[in-house]
Amino acid sequence: MRVIRSVALIDRAGSFDLALGGDRVRAISAAADATPPRWLAMPSLVNLHAHANRAYAAPAQRPLSLGDAVASAKRERASATVEDIQSRATRLMRRSIAHGVSSVRTHTDIDAITGMRAIEGVLAAASEVASSLDVEVVAFASAAADPCHPGTQALFAEAVGRGASLIGAVPALCANPAAALEALLDAALALGVPLDVHLDEHLDAPKALIHQLVDGTVARGLQGRVTVSHACVLSAMSRDDVRRLLDRMAEACIVLVVLPELNLYLQARGNGAPRVRGLAPVVEALKAGVAVRFGTDNVRDWFFPFGDGDMLETGFVGAMAAHVDAPEELSSLICGGRRRIEVGDVADLLLIPASSLDDALARRPGGRVLLRRGCVVGAAGGAGAAISGQAGLVDAAD
Repeated sequence: MRVIRSVALIDRAGSFDLALGGDRVRAISAAADATPPRWLAMPSLVNLHAHANRAYAAPAQRPLSLGDAVASAKRERASATVEDIQSRATRLMRRSIAHGVSSVRTHTDIDAITGMRAIEGVLAAASEVASSLDVEVVAFASAAADPCHPGTQALFAEAVGRGASLIGAVPALCANPAAALEALLDAALALGVPLDVHLDEHLDAPKALIHQLVDGTVARGLQGRVTVSHACVLSAMSRDDVRRLLDRMAEACIVLVVLPELNLYLQARGNGAPRVRGLAPVVEALKAGVAVRFGTDNVRDWFFPFGDGDMLETGFVGAMAAHVDAPEELSSLICGGRRRIEVGDVADLLLIPASSLDDALARRPGGRVLLRRGCVVGAAGGAGAAISGQAGLVDAAD
């Protein structure tokens, strides 16, 4: 039995000891001594939307608009080798681990130009960090790959055969967005894999396809197997329309992934100061029972020149922009749905040198310690050695 002593928790005030046995949290009790908490213990962070193959590809680029970013990516990714992609993806994955991320879903480009190079590079990077980080690979049909085309369907099948566990695309960039969405749903059904679709990343309510996604999900029996990423258009709809749509999304068990930094940065860019935030209504979605998650999205590439794969920073931005105040709700957004640490949980935990979640969000300190199944696997600044050997933090007990 190992004991992590005198930690703060998200869901209650005070100081607590966590007992770990094997790969599980075995007990949570009031701290054995009066030592104030030196660490916040929380579930490990989960990034449900990244683009590891593009990370760090264009750190100095300032896109004029979303369309400009798409065009830049299309021009420049053709020259990337498997080795280039593996190196960039590995960098993002290792940075993620240092931040306390235990799981990443990465949308990985496939098209006639890229072929399987991005899939190969990302899977190779994932194998390097497999003991510390779970990586879900989405075979992502880029702007150059319309799901309606047989060639794209063949690319989906090949990518899934190589190890991709989901498929996705961006229908709005296809000649017939509605038909592309139907083809994407059909492909997910045929291949027997979940779908994560970039959808309605705009503010033009009459062009929204999210209603069609809900209808198509239910018609094909794909409830619980569909994720919609972005859905910025929800911020431009009437409250009544949004409420009805969110209720239907909850019934269809569709997950909503919101990308605070990227959507605040790109929505309405190039048209002067933005008048609309461009974020899907997180608070309303949570009230409707929709499973909502955050993701970092792009990191220092053609779409976004900032970021470092830190979901705690994403939570900080999201808390401000989406007005999520409840600590447990915010935890669920950045920890893959986990609202707190509970007895019986797999001991995938994060220790942050902070006194509370608010303190951690305010400072986003380094020196974090990631535990996977009860064992320290990632830490910044030598904190792993400290947490393993410093009395009063982690002890061995019979």
